[in-house]
Amino acid sequence: MSFDEKVDVIDLIINVLKEHEKTLDELISRLEEALSRGPPAPVEHRPAERPIVTVEVRNWMEFRERCRGSRLAAFEVVDGRFRVSALKDDILYIYEEEMPEMSIRFREEGERTIIDSIDLRDREQFPTAMRGRLKCGLDISISGMTIDLPEGSSIYRLQYTIDPVKAKKWLSEELEIDEDKILEGEIHL
Repeated sequence: MSFDEKVDVIDLIINVLKEHEKTLDELISRLEEALSRGPPAPVEHRPAERPIVTVEVRNWMEFRERCRGSRLAAFEVVDGRFRVSALKDDILYIYEEEMPEMSIRFREEGERTIIDSIDLRDREQFPTAMRGRLKCGLDISISGMTIDLPEGSSIYRLQYTIDPVKAKKWLSEELEIDEDKILEGEIHL
């Protein structure tokens, strides 16, 4: 390579370096300008679309404490169980309690009524069945139906139900959320 060719190569390298220097100066200016505007706006944290975990809570007081201020709550009675579910902080909390089921077998003897037996699903339900209030504190409605048996005795079957309007109001007070955030139904994952 001749001397002139070497000079041309060096000139080319110098020109390329000058272009890179201009580009670097421009990038540095942009960076300084961006930094002078302050830190970027914080990114809004969106809650997860689905709860991370489902927790079944056996104690109503603990359920109530954990679920106060929930985003959404639902209640239903399915298969003889009162069930409440509440969504809070990406956790789906569930509380279930068995509804009482009671039948009284009786017969008439003159002017007296003799009770032959009381049939409960579970003996621990006796206070709930007699009081008309679930362990969690929700009042339940009681109605009954008499079934006459062929041998002369009868069965009085007590039916326990939940009034949805009262349940919604009660849950609103217990969980400290608006009634419009409480649904009769179930929260599905």
